Parts: sequence; C-alpha cells; structure tokens
Amino acid sequence: MSSPPTEVLRRLNPRQRFLLGTAVFTGVALALQLWRIYCLTATYDQGLFLQEIWSALGGRPFESTLASELSSPVLLEKTALPTLGYFHIGQHFTPLLLLWVPLVALLGPWSLPLIQVGLISAGGWVLFELARCDLDERIACWIGLSYFASGTVIGPSLENFHDLCAVPLLVFSLLLGIRRGNRWLYGITALLLPLVREDVGLLAFSIGLWMLLRRPRWRWAGLGLCLYATAAVVLITNTVQPLFGTEVSDRLLSARFGHFLSDQGGTGSTLDLLQAMVRQPLLLLQELVTPVGPTLRLLVTLWLPLAFLPAVGIDAWLLMAVPLFLALAAQGVTAMAVHLRFMLYLVPGVYAGAVIWWSTRQQLFEQRWLRRLWQSCALVALVFALIANPHHSLSAVLPDSINPWVYVPPWQQLARGHNSRQLLEVIPTGASVSAETQLVPVLAERRVLLRFPFNTRYTDEQGQVHSVDWIALQPRFKATYAPAFRRQANTLALSMAKSRQLLQQGEYRIARCGPSGILLQRITDAESEAMDPALRQCLNQEFQRAEQVLAQRRRS
Repeated sequence: MSSPPTEVLRRLNPRQRFLLGTAVFTGVALALQLWRIYCLTATYDQGLFLQEIWSALGGRPFESTLASELSSPVLLEKTALPTLGYFHIGQHFTPLLLLWVPLVALLGPWSLPLIQVGLISAGGWVLFELARCDLDERIACWIGLSYFASGTVIGPSLENFHDLCAVPLLVFSLLLGIRRGNRWLYGITALLLPLVREDVGLLAFSIGLWMLLRRPRWRWAGLGLCLYATAAVVLITNTVQPLFGTEVSDRLLSARFGHFLSDQGGTGSTLDLLQAMVRQPLLLLQELVTPVGPTLRLLVTLWLPLAFLPAVGIDAWLLMAVPLFLALAAQGVTAMAVHLRFMLYLVPGVYAGAVIWWSTRQQLFEQRWLRRLWQSCALVALVFALIANPHHSLSAVLPDSINPWVYVPPWQQLARGHNSRQLLEVIPTGASVSAETQLVPVLAERRVLLRFPFNTRYTDEQGQVHSVDWIALQPRFKATYAPAFRRQANTLALSMAKSRQLLQQGEYRIARCGPSGILLQRITDAESEAMDPALRQCLNQEFQRAEQVLAQRRRS
C-alpha cells in the first residue's frame, strides 16, 4: 500500500510537483541560511557584501573596509593599512548589487539570504518555463527538480552571500527570450550579464558562440553578444577597475593564472593572460587535463543529477565553453570546488543543454529503466550534496569533523548566537570594530569593520592612522573547531597573542569577558582606572582553556 505522501504526489500534475519541489528547496535553503547567520557559521563575505551594499545608504556605494583588507597593498605588499574610502569595485565590478539597497535598508543582514536563495530559486523556475517550450511537462519537471538536487546549485545557495547568485536567472531568461523570439527579454538580460560581475562576460561570450553555431536565426545577435561581452570584459578589467586598485592583475589573475604569467612575475592584465596562453599551448593542455581527480569530480558532479545523458550533446558544452575552459586551466583549491559560487558559471549551460538534448529524444523518457536511472542519479547527487555539509550549513545534524570529533548540538548553536549578540550590544552603533570572522556579518552595518587579529588599525580619507575603538574575539568558539581545522587553530593562537600584546602596550582594556567572548575597548583617557582584576582573571582562564586545546592538537 502506498503511503499518504506518495498518493498526494501522484495526484499532482508535473507543474504542481515542480512548484512543490521549488518551495521545499527555497524554504529549506532560506532556513539554513538564516540559521547560519544567527548561529555564527556565516563568515567574511557575508559581512563584506552587507557592508558594501549598506554603504550605499550613506551615499558611498561599494565602499568597504573589509574589502580594503583584501587589496594588494594591504594583503600582498603589507605596505598599507585598510583604508576608509576603498571601493570593492576595484576587485569585482558588481553594479547590479545596488538593486538590493532598499531591501538591505529594510531587513539588514537578513536581506542577503532572501536575495541569494530567491534568485537561485527563480532561476530554476525560469529553467522550467524554458523546458516547457519544447518538452513534455513531465520532462521539464524532472530537469527542474534535478537542478535543485545538484550539489553545484545547493552549495552556492548555502554559501556566504555572493554576486553570482543572479547568473542562473539571467542566463535562463536570456535563453527563454531566444526561444520565444522575445528580443526585449533577450536584449535586457544580455546587457545585464557583464554587470553582475566582470567575468560573467566570459559566460555571455559562450552563449554568443553557441548562438553563432547552433541558432541560425540568431547568428547576428550571437555575433553582437560575443563582441559586447569581449568589449565589456576588456574595458572593465583593463580600464575601469584599475582606476580603483591593482587587484585584478596583482591578486585575482595571479592567484588563478599566475603559472601562465611566470615570464612577467606572475601578474598581468586579462589581455596579457590571453597572449600567455596562446604562447604556451603545451602548458595550457596540461592544465586542462590535470589534476585528473578533481577534473573528473567536477564533471561527475555537474552531470550526475541528469544521469549523464545530455553530456553527449554539444549544446551544453558550447554554452559553458569559456567558463569551463578557465575552471580547468586555473590553479588553486577553489578553481574546481563543486560547492562554491563559481559553479554557477557552468550550471546554466548544463541544464539549458539538457533541455535542448531532450527536445529531440522525448520518446526515451517513456523507457521505465531510464526514468529509474535518472531518479536514482538525482537522489544520489542530492544525498552526496547534503552529507558534504556545504559551508557547515547542516552542522546542527551532521558533525563538522569525524576524526577528530567536532559537533556542536543545535541548542548550543542557538545559545551561542544569542549570547554573542548580547555581548556585542555593548558596542555603540557607530564605533569602529575589529572582530573575528564569525562575528563580521553581525557587525557589518558600520563604516569601519576589520577582521581580527589581522588588522586593528586603519587610515581615514586624509591618510590619518586610527586604532579601532573595539575588538571582539571568541576563544571558546575558535577552540571548538581548532582540533579539526588548521585555520581556526592558527587564528586562535594569533588572536590570543595579539590581544596580549595590545593589553601589555596599554592601548586597550578588557571591557567584557565571559564564555561567549571578550571585548577590548581602546583607552582614550590617560588616567583611566586600573584594569579590573576579575576581568583579567577571566581573560587568563579563557586563554588557558584555549591553549590546552591547541597543545592537545599539536600532540595528536
């Protein structure tokens, strides 16, 4: 006998099933994102983008001291301090983020999950409408639900906020405009793509190439899109962004493609990179096929929810040609990480290609074995995406580490979020702060926010150096994860050393201390009273507890 939920699903038509799946994905993803923010597992980028958008409310769009910490003079050259008046646009050209200023003004940090999950879910809905143009509604439903089951969609949906969340919606809308012959829909979305972020123009070039080769009626439009995308990328990365900083050549291109630019010190412009690739075909070929393991993992993760069948078609490969080429050619651990935002360059091509492939093979869907295979593959993809615990989003039910064991029960996570916010209420709204990464999203709606322990001083618009008013650190939080995660252990050790140094110099005093964290306040009065012995003892106890964890990690 069928269970009641199964009977309900059988009574739903394909459109209703898809809408139900969309609602489940959206609701669960949004709940997990809100949980991450409240329980302090959302981190740096969540705060950076909030600060950047929030700054526009004060007439300073794209300004961010958090972004300034990632600038070349601060991060690479170590010749400057984070600076007020630094614009993140020097690192990434993201003018469409200004659309979200009213929502940030209304909802604050809770607006970003709504934007991110909402846009990715809306992309799935447009994919379903695109599929319905040529396919049986059952197949369209399966493709749409496979999109939501993919780790390459789940991961970016649960990640810290990012500017690429609009990519699926815009790409599927552009393709829907082509399919329906709606030139306004096509034109608007094509125009907006490079404005999401400068390198999205490379995806637009791939779409234009596909139009040239596979859509005869749209060849001239495809040629125009290729020219527009090329001009946008070249103009933005070589003319506009250098006005705000050298990060594109010094840091971003160097980190991923410095191996091609070794003849010029590992740095260069986008044009330099293209020329270097042409001059080194053997190196390029080697990078495209190695390392074999991550490359295969990337391709399997992309195609598994669709049972690999559409991978034999050419359309999907053309639609994601340039982003896939760059992902395979890049170096670094994030280049092919299947749970990161960069996968959204590839996802639209895979699923739009699947729609095109199925449009001439719909009779195959009547084969029961094929439907079982597809369903099984999509289920396996979903299970693997969830058990990977992307971005610690499922840490309420899954351990963060098995060996060594690291697990924080959900009630403790909730208490941690509540107690941390009570601690931070002491800090005035307009005060400058340096805080550990997990606290950055909570404090991001202020002009000066730095990441402790890496920076505690900044320069204003006149070049004057200032120390932050407050410092927030949480030794217990870091010590919880330090046994399993090297970065947390290193940051914990550095935080304690930096705090001791600032206290010994007499620049700060202990304002609050307890299990939820420690607040240091800058001393402005030379005759301030002596430090409270109870607070000093509390700090020593918290540090000793953390040092025991670090010592145990070193012994293991």
